[in-house]
Amino acid sequence: MESSHLLLLEHDRIQTYNNGVFTESSSTELKKLLSGALIPLSLLDVHTMKLSNRLSDDEMAIQVEIRMFEEGNLNSDDEYTIDYIRHNISNDSDALVEAFALSHTKAKEYFQEVLTKTPSIDRLVPGFLVYSSLYPLLTPKNDLFIYWGDEEAYAVIYQDGHYIAHRSIETLASIAVETGLDLPTLKQILQTKGMIEENYLPEELNKFILLQTRIAKNIERIVHTINHKRGVFGLSGIDNCYLDFEGKPIVGLENVFSAYGISDLIPIPLVREGIAPQEIHRTVCADYFTTTENLFNLSPCPRKPKWYVRESGKFLIIVGGALLVMLLAILVVAWMDMNEQTRNEELTAQLATLQKETAELSVILKKNTALLKEQQEKNRGIQEDIASYQAAEETAAVIDDIHFQRQHFLSDTASELGKYRLGALSLEQNSSKEMNIIVVSDYRKRYDIAKLMSGLYSRGYQNVETHEIKLDDNTTRYNSLIKVTR
Repeated sequence: MESSHLLLLEHDRIQTYNNGVFTESSSTELKKLLSGALIPLSLLDVHTMKLSNRLSDDEMAIQVEIRMFEEGNLNSDDEYTIDYIRHNISNDSDALVEAFALSHTKAKEYFQEVLTKTPSIDRLVPGFLVYSSLYPLLTPKNDLFIYWGDEEAYAVIYQDGHYIAHRSIETLASIAVETGLDLPTLKQILQTKGMIEENYLPEELNKFILLQTRIAKNIERIVHTINHKRGVFGLSGIDNCYLDFEGKPIVGLENVFSAYGISDLIPIPLVREGIAPQEIHRTVCADYFTTTENLFNLSPCPRKPKWYVRESGKFLIIVGGALLVMLLAILVVAWMDMNEQTRNEELTAQLATLQKETAELSVILKKNTALLKEQQEKNRGIQEDIASYQAAEETAAVIDDIHFQRQHFLSDTASELGKYRLGALSLEQNSSKEMNIIVVSDYRKRYDIAKLMSGLYSRGYQNVETHEIKLDDNTTRYNSLIKVTR
């Protein structure tokens, strides 16, 4: 890419970026400069799989494309650009592959306006990759980046400066609709009052509860992703949290993280010296395209190469070479004709000998095939008998294990409820894998519900999440439905 000079494409506009400054693009720049753009996560089909680490890049690309159509629910009638991120896992012979597919139809609809001005998009990536461009300025550690934008929002985890996971969260526009606030008011409240109850007047308490519920739900998703990646990547924890929110903080956000078991994590607003707050995210994105040589690319309309690199150019070169070869070939045609008849006679004799030998071998093969089928039928009957005995033994063991798991499930839940002196209206076990708990708590002890969930996480349960929280209109008690999955 030409220094730090490029076109930044968005779905409805194109601007030229040069060393932190955005300007309107001229017709010359539209033709000559390379371009980069972000694609919303909502337009991507994402699928995670495991593949052998021994595969070459070309072999893995083929396997990824096959698996995406088989398992990724892609439409066989549509055309896709597919790329992947390969994660090498220690002590594992397989690689964890995160694959992404972009429908050409969706991409061209999204970029319909800008494609009328420029025919190509050189680099097209999801937004969570752009934070790698910050590491010349940041010390690579276990970092969490949270981008909260109007129409796009996600959390990203980098381990030692390398991307390992992302999680979509609710956009500000969605939260504004849920809380009945307009976007400017929502941003102002988050930046000035945030998640601290004391910052709200008594008549604003309902607004605080609604906003706290939406933000906490999203932080719960992020914490769940962090806990999941601990086992996959050996993630020891999160050292830093950077908040990409127009250079501003969300007041009290660290208290929500603490309630879900991640303490001492203070989100740091992402700022850039000399850059306007509303331009910080776009600047980070543009810097990524000018400084990162990562080959990941989902563009459905890349720039056409030079004529001599294209297939048509290669064809012209081949045709020219062929004409030269034909001139040389004419000189040896006479000699070849003289030897052709003798060669044909030799080949005819060899063919007759081979046909005779093939007929003899065919008889032997038929006989051996019949014997093989007879033996296979005998083996199949023996294997079916063995499978029946094994199935009976395995069924008995499974029943004992399910009974033990259900008892252990109840014991863990009762222990955690007792630890925080929480009551339960009901404990409903759907199976040895799931339990629904309706917890009753005083308004002052609502954070103990989060501690209860964190305690169940620490006991090794894969997923603990709140499905419904009801506030009794006549009292200050909460009825909280918590779903626990082993």
